[in-house]
Amino acid sequence: MSIHKKTIGILGGGQLARMLVLKAHQMGLNTVVLSEKSSDPAVRVCNRWLKGNSQSLKDIKILHRICDIVTFESEFISADLLKKSIKTIKSTKIYPSLLCLGRFQDRLLQKEWLCDFDIPTLDHVKINSKDEIDLAFEAFNHKVVFKKRMGGYDGYGTFVIKSLPELKAFKKTIKGEESNFIIEPFVQFKSEKSLIFARNTLGQIVALPMIQSVQKNNQCDYVIGPVNHPAEKKLTEKIIAFLNKINYVGVIAFELFDLGHELVINEIAPRVHNTGHFSQDALSIDQFELHLRCILGMRLPEIEMRQPAFVMVNLLGNSSRVPLIKTFPTGALHWYDKTENRPRRKMGHINYIGRNKKNLLKKALVERKGILL
Repeated sequence: MSIHKKTIGILGGGQLARMLVLKAHQMGLNTVVLSEKSSDPAVRVCNRWLKGNSQSLKDIKILHRICDIVTFESEFISADLLKKSIKTIKSTKIYPSLLCLGRFQDRLLQKEWLCDFDIPTLDHVKINSKDEIDLAFEAFNHKVVFKKRMGGYDGYGTFVIKSLPELKAFKKTIKGEESNFIIEPFVQFKSEKSLIFARNTLGQIVALPMIQSVQKNNQCDYVIGPVNHPAEKKLTEKIIAFLNKINYVGVIAFELFDLGHELVINEIAPRVHNTGHFSQDALSIDQFELHLRCILGMRLPEIEMRQPAFVMVNLLGNSSRVPLIKTFPTGALHWYDKTENRPRRKMGHINYIGRNKKNLLKKALVERKGILL
């Protein structure tokens, strides 16, 4: 069957699904989006919308029946639920695999996988009892980070504890739910970076240029690149070996802490990623086309940069008013067409490419102010 006869199903209707759908249209593919609201960003651009819930077995089965390949924009869809949904429908393929989804969506299993493959990450403690919390607090010099095993993102589900009174208060809030968390040491890092890879069904892998991301309130505010690090080559080799071993298919993002002399993996997102949006304008192929090529079994072209430098700034809501583009930016504006604005909501992003990172960032931060959110 020609790839242009294929129908791609996407679980979720947010901005990542929207950008996948827009790219699929360019490639001549049909798309079906399963989401709850007709106002969801991806619904406005897809070939067909299925009103439903991505946590509903019945709704997922309907999606499977009308699609050749199913993928997702979020790793928080239950892997166990998806396994049940394909028992009676063997013809539909799901990428990334449910084995990978199940391991990556649980932060404990994610950390254990990294340790199994000797990939650098921070130490962690699995909590089985209250006593282990106190032992970890002592072992990590009274500065720890509690991370919810399932469902955490953009700082949600992450709690930094730096004193005994804070620890006592926090323990009360998670009473009876301790095993839902892992504990890591709190570290002072120089910066946050990310590496994004794409691996297709043929086993071919390409890597995007490494970027540096700057956070605001635990959310990505902007990214700048390309950047280099002495540990990048060795880490990349280990990640590629890891992706081959687990037979990963699709785009995957590794969020990193730069500790100065080393890079350690903070978290993994098995999907297209906010820090990869720069690729839409900075590279010869973007992360959304790469993901679609991967799941369709198409060859991956060599990635080339259009200019020596790039910057991507997020447009985050800070009110409930209707957004107003007062001054149109000179960069490439990508608007998510969300009907509701609210503080911290991602409403769009702007990409800039050029020769000098500092000049691009300066321009980007000034021009962003021309969009009232």
